[in-house]
Amino acid sequence: MSDVHDRIRGSVIKVFTQSDAPDYDQPWQTQGVVSSVGSGLSIATKNGQRILTNSHVVENQVFVEVRRYGQARKFLAKVEGVGHVCDLALLTVEDESFFKGLKPIPVGELPRLGQQVTILGYPIGGDRLSLTQGIVSRIEMSQYAQSQRRLLSVQIDAAINAGNSGGPAINKRGRLIGVAFEALEEGENIGYLIGSPVIRHFLHDLESGTFDGFPDLGVVTQNLVSATHRRFLGLSSRLHGGVLVANVVHGGSTAGSLQRGDVLYRIAGSRVASDGSIPFRKGERIHFSHLVAQRHVGEAIEVEYWRDGAMHHCNLTLKPPQYLVPEDSYDVKPTYFLYAGLLIVPLSREYFKTWGSEWWTKAPACLTALYEGEVRTAARSQVVVLQKVMADRVNQGYHDHESLVISRVQGRKIRNLKDLIRIVESENGEFMRFDLGDGSTIVLDRAQAKKRSDGILRRFGIPSDRSEDLR
Repeated sequence: MSDVHDRIRGSVIKVFTQSDAPDYDQPWQTQGVVSSVGSGLSIATKNGQRILTNSHVVENQVFVEVRRYGQARKFLAKVEGVGHVCDLALLTVEDESFFKGLKPIPVGELPRLGQQVTILGYPIGGDRLSLTQGIVSRIEMSQYAQSQRRLLSVQIDAAINAGNSGGPAINKRGRLIGVAFEALEEGENIGYLIGSPVIRHFLHDLESGTFDGFPDLGVVTQNLVSATHRRFLGLSSRLHGGVLVANVVHGGSTAGSLQRGDVLYRIAGSRVASDGSIPFRKGERIHFSHLVAQRHVGEAIEVEYWRDGAMHHCNLTLKPPQYLVPEDSYDVKPTYFLYAGLLIVPLSREYFKTWGSEWWTKAPACLTALYEGEVRTAARSQVVVLQKVMADRVNQGYHDHESLVISRVQGRKIRNLKDLIRIVESENGEFMRFDLGDGSTIVLDRAQAKKRSDGILRRFGIPSDRSEDLR
């Protein structure tokens, strides 16, 4: 493969990023600029030649530079499109001389198990290009660290280190079969690639100028392996396969079509097994969500399901996922609202991360339970949390209240943060009451809250009582 390697080396790019991440503990400010490096590759798109890399290589970027293999000069780059859900980003360089003589790497097919691949990139430990070989050991739907979404990934028995991210994985013909994006911390020499079908989906999505992401059925399912459970549901012994619909997400793709208690039996013509798998390639199976992820938002998909002793069919228009606690967000500022020193925010994964990298063991159980077990409903599209209290005489007696769900304002249930703000700003009574998830209540003097608002902002160096998206 030496000739192939020689040809591909020149198409591998080093990416230099200056980023400034938001501070979700103090949501009106940022954490400060940090430097990082990653890898990328030259790729052909319908809009011209571009650089493909991981989105986490350029997340929260304020300045990006790129350098070609074997050259010293750095060129200023700009993020043209980003898909954090699939951890991919597309960069362009205004100076057209950067692409002169630079050959794009063609996108190939998904590799076979046992196939040898070569990963190229710029991992830590040196400044020059590194080349590593590995064997494809597994192909499945796995949880991407950047977004927690389950998408197609390729597992290889080769180390992927910091700096390798965004580098190409090629087959013996020099075709792109994946992009390096993460490693298994608990394992030795286990790395993961974003598979070529995901790359194609991303590039196709960006051809319109916007990234719509990957659709989601909007259901929570339970495997139906238990014969007793199947008899309880009235499933014939001759009817094999299917998974139970345990919940339906409000506003999702299946809302209004499927309901709790249905048995999802077939998707796009493929029968779903009782463990949630469908046929993939010869001798291989994969989770049924792969069929949904292959399609684009707005496309239709046929679903067959069992309900009330009969089989039914429907065509669904696929939508993006609708989560009660949203996926990770990047390149945007946090949402917050400050009322009389009460810092109120929507529950998000970024908020959870203020407890550190192992937040699921350290964050309050009442919040993690919402993240793990609740879905979006018509009555609640967002969990609103009292993050903390900025101490002042107007909120004296409540300074130790923090990380508590706000369930009602003025006795009224709230659907989301905008709903809370509408209630707060439309009230004209003497008191403002907030009912919290632990059963406690905060009562404030409304006139005093209004009078002391500007002073609280000045004392804590907060530029506004709300984030830009709420102004």
